[in-house]
Amino acid sequence: MTIDFKNNRIFHFDQDLNLTEHKPISTEFKEIEVLSNGRILIVENYHEYDNDGKSNLYCINQQMEIEWFLPYPNKNPDSMDNYVGFTTNGDKVFANTFSCYRVEIDTLKGQIKDTKFTK
Repeated sequence: MTIDFKNNRIFHFDQDLNLTEHKPISTEFKEIEVLSNGRILIVENYHEYDNDGKSNLYCINQQMEIEWFLPYPNKNPDSMDNYVGFTTNGDKVFANTFSCYRVEIDTLKGQIKDTKFTK
């Protein structure tokens, strides 16, 4: 697998040399990390991100298929509080939103385990 930030793409050749690739959904890649389970965690630039109410933090598998979009911590559908980045600490993954929420992520299920307001 190759991550090409300059050209905004992630691509992978399988054992038969078939190419699969993933490009940003709405903006450009801001942060990418390959997790210990082989999945790829992606956050796209939050500014002007638009994906029919789905968040800008999502996970893809080695076949470049989207596994899940992380839900927003705020349940208000009019408040799409996009993610500004994430951090990893061993097997724990945390993400921060524009309006100061920090969430712990269940990377297998694509769900929020815990939410804290940090401001």
